[in-house]
Amino acid sequence: MAFGEQEFRRACLIYAAALDHAVHIYETFIRGNAVDFEISIDETMTPTTPAQHYFVASELLRRGVKFATIAPRFCGEFQKGIDYIGDLKQFEAEMRVHAAIARKFGYKLSIHSGSDKFSVFPIIGELTQRHFHVKTAGTNWLEAMRVVAMAEPELYREVHAFALGAFHEATKYYHVTTDLNKIPALDSLSDAELPALFDQNDARQLIHITYGLILSAKDESGASRFKTRLYHCWRENDALYYDRLEQHIGRHLALLYGKR
Repeated sequence: MAFGEQEFRRACLIYAAALDHAVHIYETFIRGNAVDFEISIDETMTPTTPAQHYFVASELLRRGVKFATIAPRFCGEFQKGIDYIGDLKQFEAEMRVHAAIARKFGYKLSIHSGSDKFSVFPIIGELTQRHFHVKTAGTNWLEAMRVVAMAEPELYREVHAFALGAFHEATKYYHVTTDLNKIPALDSLSDAELPALFDQNDARQLIHITYGLILSAKDESGASRFKTRLYHCWRENDALYYDRLEQHIGRHLALLYGKR
């Protein structure tokens, strides 16, 4: 891999301050402790090129930082709770180089917003040689809310209506392309049809990005508006939740660890 002067200057401008900060955090809090230290460089305006990835990794190691994972910003879009959006051929070509860099320096690639990226899981699994960290917390929440729709539809209807009102506040913290107009109106759905909302991208993202607002919502007395009832529902239906997770996360694992 070779750097032209312009590419090198661009990498310095984008990452130099972040590298200094990462070194400071490592020296202040991490060195000597048995922790998995992740370097996240995915919150940039543009994707991390393989050359920029190499620059970050080599500079950190040159400065004595030991880390377990690096999270680049990959080409395409890794939005919350839905499949990958982008050119699969470009993703595969760039992932091949990203994975080679990680192998050279001895760490895992971290895939942020990794839930439900089924179309790229086989590529990730194969090219990293099953040496990856895929973040999937959000999809666990969605399966939990699917359980609410199945077991307590009236509670789900309350939460869904609240989420619609809270959606624009939640978009301050997440980049999504959700179209609320594509989500079926609640009053047009029977209780039996509610769980199918979690097979529709726009409804998935609605419930995904509003999770914090849902769980922290209070009623007029200051008591929890939804959290207590939600946790009661999950405790009462834990077997159903485990079954949903086994199916859904099982699909993730089958694609990540299977053969293309």
